[in-house]
Amino acid sequence: MSRYAETDGQLAFDIEGMIHAAEVEAAPPWTGAPLHFTVDYYPPGELDAAWDHWQFLNRGVRGSYAASRMWHRAIAVPGNVQVGDHGFDMFTADLRCNDDSHRHGNCSCLGDLVYQAVCEPCDWHAITDGENKAVDAWHDHAITGWRELPIVPAHIKMVDSSMRPSKQAREWVEENYPESMRFPGAPVITERPNLGHRHVPGRSPWNGYDLSHTAVDPDRVIAAHTKVTKRTAPGRRTRPAPEARLAPAPAIGLGIGD
Repeated sequence: MSRYAETDGQLAFDIEGMIHAAEVEAAPPWTGAPLHFTVDYYPPGELDAAWDHWQFLNRGVRGSYAASRMWHRAIAVPGNVQVGDHGFDMFTADLRCNDDSHRHGNCSCLGDLVYQAVCEPCDWHAITDGENKAVDAWHDHAITGWRELPIVPAHIKMVDSSMRPSKQAREWVEENYPESMRFPGAPVITERPNLGHRHVPGRSPWNGYDLSHTAVDPDRVIAAHTKVTKRTAPGRRTRPAPEARLAPAPAIGLGIGD
């Protein structure tokens, strides 16, 4: 690359920086939610506006989640959800150590990923150190009695190939869930073997949460899946396994130990 091309690129960068500095200087004083971490309640719209404003002031900053320590929308969780008289929004803030010199040492800095569930109609929020805990807290606030719901067994397939509630799941909950707990946004509780205990939004038959059984029964032991052997109908011969068909016939005579 020629020195002229380098100079042109630097000039463009400087001009953009000067334009941004002028925009920041001309912006009115910020009067919204804090531009840093806070435990106080703010409606979702104000948290969104504060996050957008921080990004405007700090354009070009890498690692903005950790650098800002601010509340921002949680990944893979839909927002502005209405369930009856309640609302649901999920935010997260990154309070983990952001010091490059600590990455390979014994870091003693405090902080972790924290989560905030918000119900705007009630001016309610809960801050926890885990996403599942925040979801549980919101359900405690908005849906009385959810912890008493039956746990859907692990062998029930919750979604079909199109990621829609399966016929098997719909039939099971219609038979086992009380009608009062079958409404838009209502959850189900499903048995989760081994790993995969995250609460999944939008996967209940009513577009509510598919909650892991660990929320209500953390000590539940899930039996391992066993191979199902079909019984042969009377009078019907079973087909031998391939290895049995290929095995040589035993030789006639005495063997060792005879």
